[in-house]
Amino acid sequence: MFDVIERLKAEWTDKYVVIDSLAPELSRFAKTTGTVRAVNMNGRCLVEFDQFNNIAWYDIDPSHLKVVKEPLPKPEKQAKAKPAPAAKKSSPKASSAQKKSTADILAAARGGGSKPAGKLSTADILAKARGAKTTPPPSADDPEPDEPPLPEETIAANETAEQDESPQTKKSSSGELPTTTAEKVAWCRQHDAQ
Repeated sequence: MFDVIERLKAEWTDKYVVIDSLAPELSRFAKTTGTVRAVNMNGRCLVEFDQFNNIAWYDIDPSHLKVVKEPLPKPEKQAKAKPAPAAKKSSPKASSAQKKSTADILAAARGGGSKPAGKLSTADILAKARGAKTTPPPSADDPEPDEPPLPEETIAANETAEQDESPQTKKSSSGELPTTTAEKVAWCRQHDAQ
């Protein structure tokens, strides 16, 4: 038995081979050249095929192999051989979704525009998540953002409240504040009733 294996090693090792069989399990190697790297002790060739950057050795019976003098030319890559397929017609929504960046898609999913004009603050992000309206972010032209104007009703109500405050109310509000929970609750009940 060992003499037969040694003879097979001398005959097949370092030879270029191609598949010479209709066996379906070997059809993936049909148009490629392999190199016999060794013959194992069961009399089968260990073949390394030159395809797909694959360095694996395949255990193939010598009856399925044919020795060639030089490697077959490599098939050209499919990208070069075939022209790029024409883009499939799709709905405008799908085609625009393909062109959008991930950030744009996420912003649209969250209900925002494609790209915010400025960076949102954490408070704005939380308010937006809760469904509340947010103040627009400052533009790049404004170095310091202005405070949003108060509605006229709020300003008028604040002025009226300041005029109606008596000196005694001002004194009590600037006096000692409650410290315990029971005192705070009593203070709130007293001042909310007014």
